[in-house]
Amino acid sequence: MIASWRGLAVAAAIAVALAAILIVDVAHTPVPPGPDARALVPGFDPARVTELIWERAGRPAIRAVRAGDRWELRTPGTVPADTGAIGDVLAALRGGRWHREGAPRPAHGTLTVVAGPVRHVIGIAEPIAGTEQGWIVDDGRGVVVDSWVARALDRDPLSLRIRRPLADAGGARAITITGSPPGASDPAVDLRIEGTPRRRVRPSALLLAPEAAGELERALREVAIVRVPDGPSAAHGLAIRVAGIGTQADITIELGGSCPGAPALIALAGTAGDGCVERAAAEAVERAVARLLQPPDAIVERRPVPFEPQHLVLADGAALDTSPPRLGDAAADPARVTELLAALAAPAAVAKLPAGPATGHIVATARDGAAVTLDLFAGHMLARHGEPLALAPPPGAFSLLTRPSRELRDPTLWLEEPTMITTLTIDDVGYQRGAVIGDWTRRPAGPGDAAGPDAVRIRIEALVAQLAAPRALGFLDGRIAVAHRVAIEVTPPVGAPTRHELELGTPRPAGCPARIGQDTVVLPAAVCAGVAALAPRRNAP
Repeated sequence: MIASWRGLAVAAAIAVALAAILIVDVAHTPVPPGPDARALVPGFDPARVTELIWERAGRPAIRAVRAGDRWELRTPGTVPADTGAIGDVLAALRGGRWHREGAPRPAHGTLTVVAGPVRHVIGIAEPIAGTEQGWIVDDGRGVVVDSWVARALDRDPLSLRIRRPLADAGGARAITITGSPPGASDPAVDLRIEGTPRRRVRPSALLLAPEAAGELERALREVAIVRVPDGPSAAHGLAIRVAGIGTQADITIELGGSCPGAPALIALAGTAGDGCVERAAAEAVERAVARLLQPPDAIVERRPVPFEPQHLVLADGAALDTSPPRLGDAAADPARVTELLAALAAPAAVAKLPAGPATGHIVATARDGAAVTLDLFAGHMLARHGEPLALAPPPGAFSLLTRPSRELRDPTLWLEEPTMITTLTIDDVGYQRGAVIGDWTRRPAGPGDAAGPDAVRIRIEALVAQLAAPRALGFLDGRIAVAHRVAIEVTPPVGAPTRHELELGTPRPAGCPARIGQDTVVLPAAVCAGVAALAPRRNAP
């Protein structure tokens, strides 16, 4: 019991001591009420900020000024600011909170936040060694903030610049490059590429191999400003213009010569301002440009159509939609359409452009409207219209490209439910389905079949099942001598009846020839055999 009372007394003494410490600490650092109590800029609204000014002893001030929906750096002169960098500064001002107060520390630089007539000055002081915190001077008092806040607010000219001005070159509508690298012995460059997939427009029209165009796009993306020059840039060399990146204005740079203050670097000038880039980055651009100026056979796209077409106009003028497969108003065979698309995308050998006229044309159009016209020539060759060379696809692929459009149709001529077929007519004899499945009545009545009425009903049901979904095995040219005329009538539970008609010829080894409308197809031989078994020359019930 004595030990318990002693323990209780010790615990009470500790509690009193902690309470006293808490009272002293609260009295030393009072915390004002409200959610903005520790905010760097109470009530901060990023949308109201019109200007940010960085000042540091012995260096020109850096001014970032809001211009509509973007920011500009006035350094002097005007260049676009990096939207992401300005956004980080505003986010730090809005979300940064101080942890404790102290005496003001010496500041190596200041940030002035201007919101209309209101100005708020923040001094950037030293970090606290061994911690992820640092001092800033806010409203004349020293406060401790997290290091990320101090880093976001402490900016130099390079950190606010657009360092990769051509980062979005891969999405540009057009890229134009003129001039020549300093000291180059080759004639001046005049290169222009456009569209997607990439097409070289100058010096000659050519759809480019993706690896050749991709090398230039990668090189342009990697052009990064690593230093601000000590004076005005005297860049002279390759002039690059990138157009059509979303709603952005055209971006231009000139790349070449030594950078002022850093002779080992290459000078850059343009709409993003002056800068210095690594020599390796500039040389990568020069190599990519030189590659695109090679002879056409070295850089041409070898796939006749390097995208998946949404629409095709075939060599015989038929219109084919690929998704879903439709040939004019009729369904197309998905398997054969897939074969055609594979042939269009199959790499081909480069060949000399034939001297004679084209024998036909195929026009392929992508979902985004990009189109390629293929000129077809004798000798299993083709060329994209306007290009200075031809492509020679494998013979099998070329035959798929020139296959008559009728062979792309869905081989299923129609699709009906067999039990909905209520009338079968062969020449002048009709069979009417009864109320019970399997029950058929012959009109006009005739003598009985030697095989018996059950065998006849089985033959009718078998033929009706074949005619409910007849599938063509191929097509024939020319007319056929008609041996039998066959028709079925489909009566659905709801809607008007449908009638399908066939004219059958004499069976051949390949199958059963049949005329449907203007086309002659080959049906399975079993169709001719089934019709012949029920034809009027045979006795039926």
